[in-house]
Amino acid sequence: MEKISKIQLPQYSLYSYLEYSPDAIYILDLNKKVVYVNPSFIQLYGWSKDDLNNLNFPHIPSELYNEWAGIFQYFDHKKEAVTLDTVRKKRDGELISISITISPLVEPDGQITAFLCLSRDVTEYKMSEQKYYRLFNQANDSIFIFEYNDQGKVSNFIDVNDTACQRLGYSRQELLAKSPPDIGDPSLADQFDLNFRSIVQGQTIFIEWIHVAKDGTRIPVEINSKIFKLNNKNMVIAIVRDLTERKRTEELLRKSESFSLIGELSAGIAHEIRNPLTSIRGFAQLLFSETESIQSYRDLVISEVDRINSIIGELLFLAKPQCSDLIDKDLIPLLRQTITLLNAQAHLTENEIVMETNPGSLYIRCAENKLKQVFINILKNAIEASPKGAGIKVKVIRRKQCVLVRFLDKGKGIPAEILSQIGSPFFTTKSGGTGLGIMISQKIIQDHHGTLHFAANKPKGTIVEVMLPIKI
Repeated sequence: MEKISKIQLPQYSLYSYLEYSPDAIYILDLNKKVVYVNPSFIQLYGWSKDDLNNLNFPHIPSELYNEWAGIFQYFDHKKEAVTLDTVRKKRDGELISISITISPLVEPDGQITAFLCLSRDVTEYKMSEQKYYRLFNQANDSIFIFEYNDQGKVSNFIDVNDTACQRLGYSRQELLAKSPPDIGDPSLADQFDLNFRSIVQGQTIFIEWIHVAKDGTRIPVEINSKIFKLNNKNMVIAIVRDLTERKRTEELLRKSESFSLIGELSAGIAHEIRNPLTSIRGFAQLLFSETESIQSYRDLVISEVDRINSIIGELLFLAKPQCSDLIDKDLIPLLRQTITLLNAQAHLTENEIVMETNPGSLYIRCAENKLKQVFINILKNAIEASPKGAGIKVKVIRRKQCVLVRFLDKGKGIPAEILSQIGSPFFTTKSGGTGLGIMISQKIIQDHHGTLHFAANKPKGTIVEVMLPIKI
C-alpha cells in the first residue's frame, strides 16, 4: 500500500468514513449538483449520482420540494447543521421515513464550499412509535406519565393518553399543565405523599382514589403505579381504571340484597303483628265506647293502631313480587294529574308546582297507581322542604330511549354527608318518619327498570331525578 503523508491523512480518513459509513450520504456543490454518493445511499435508495443530477433528485417526493429548497435558504443566515424527519422515495416507488441531517462544509475562512446530506432509514422506528401511540391512546384505561426528583417532588404530566383527557374533560394541553395532586380530590391530599413514598420505594401498588374532572365531577378510580428510568430520569407510569360502573353495580347489588332481605323479614313480621293488632283495635273500641269521658283516649289509641297498621302495609309492599299490572300509559297526563292533586297542598305554603315539558306525549309501560305514588312521595317531600313562595319545578326531558323527570325544590337541601344514605332501610330525617317512603319508591322505579337519584340543587335545594324507559 502506498504510504500516505500527514497532509493527505485527513482527506483519506474522510473518504474512508464516507465510503464505509452505514448511513446514506451524498455531497452537493454550491450549485446543488451531486458530486458524490456513497455505496450505502445507492444500496438504500437504488438511485446513482447521475440519476440524482439528471432526474432532479427523484428520491424527493414532489410535494416536498419546497421543504427541500427552504433548508438551503436557512444556510444563508446560519452555518449550523439542520436535522429533520421526513419522507423519501426509493427507486422501486416505496416511500420510507428518514431522519436527514444536512451540514454545510465550511473552509477555515468561513466560506461554505459544499453540503453533506446524511440520511438514516427510521421506518421501523416510526412504525414502532405509531404502534405504541395507537396502543397508548386506544387503551380503555387512563394512562399518565410524570417525573419525580430525588426529594420526591412530582412534575407536571409528561404524557397522557386520549382516554385520560376524555374522562377528566380536559384538552391534552390543559392536562399537561397539571400534576397528579391537581386532579385528585382535595380531601385526599394528605394521603398522596404517603402513597407516593411507597411507589418511590419500588412497590407496585393498587390504590382506590378519587379524581376530580374539569366540571367538578368526582370519579372513583383504581390506580396502578410503577416507577421506571428514562434517559437517567425517575419516571412514574400510572394506569387508572374508572370504578364508577363497578361502584354503581355494587351499590345496586347491595340495595337488591337489602330489598330481598327486608322483604322476607317484613312479610314474617307483618303477619305476626297484624293478627293480634286487629284484636287489640277491636277491644279498644269496645272498652272505650262505654265511657264518654275517655273518648279522646280512644281516638288516640285507635289512631296509633291505625298508624302501625299503615306501616305494616308498607312492609308487606316490600315483600310483594314485581309489578305485573303494567299498561302503556302517557307519562305527561299522569304527571299533570299528580301535580294538580298536590298543588292544593302546595298553595297552603304559598308555593306553586310548575311543569316544564317539550314532548307532547311520552308513552311508558307502567303500573299507573304505583308510579303516581312515587311522584306523590317526591312532591310531598319537596313541598314540606320548600320555604314560602319558593316554587317547585318539574322538568320532563327526553333522552334517546329514556325519559328523565327532574323535580327541583329550593329548600334547605340534603347535607352531603347523608346524601348517600337516602333510601337506606328505616333512615329518615323527619320527625316521626319511618324511612320506608323513599325505599318503596326506589323499589317501584326499580321494578319499572328505571333509576331514582338524589342530588344537591346549587346554591340551595334538592334535585330528584327519575329515569324511565320509553315505550318504543
